This record gives sequence, structure tokens and C-alpha cells, in this order.
Amino acid sequence: MPEALWREAVSAAQRYGVSHVARALGVGHAGLKARTSAAHPPKRQAGAASGPDGFLEVSAAQLLGPAPAANLVIEYVAREGNRLTLTVPASCQGVDVPALVAALRGP
Repeated sequence: MPEALWREAVSAAQRYGVSHVARALGVGHAGLKARTSAAHPPKRQAGAASGPDGFLEVSAAQLLGPAPAANLVIEYVAREGNRLTLTVPASCQGVDVPALVAALRGP
């Protein structure tokens, strides 16, 4: 990655945290942490208003607009680590979630 982009990534990591930025940019956590630790804290000018950071996170949902009807997503994780994800269509109103979880848990 070009050095100019690393500097921007370090600046964002100082502001938002190494883990969040490394995950968002898809860069190695250890490398970004080392560069951030070696960097000096960002200089703030007295009285300067904070401008845009240069990074803007936009989800596909924001771009596509509101969905006509939202599905209900239920994720059940057992103590043993087994995982089950159910997607209940919006047309199925009135799902009894506690009863469904109890049925999944079993006797």
C-alpha cells in the first residue's frame, strides 16, 4: 500500500481505533498497530474546526433506500457453539419468538 494511504490509515486509527480501521480497510491489525504506535499524535490547531476525516462509511441499505418489508432474523447459538440462523419472512407476522427458542433448545 502506498505510504500516503498508510498515513491516512494511521490517522483514522488514532481517531477511531486500530481494530475498527484495520477491519474496515482490510489491512493487517499488527502492521497498522505498529505504525500507529510509532506515529506522533495528530496535531490540532487551536480554534480550528474539525473537518471531514476523508473516510465515509455507507451501507448498501442507505444507497438502496428502505426495504418494503423487513424480515425477522433469529440467530440461535447453543452452549456447545452450534449456530442456527432463521430468516422469517415479513409476511409471517406474530411469530412467538420465546416459544421458537424453547423448541430449538429442546427438553
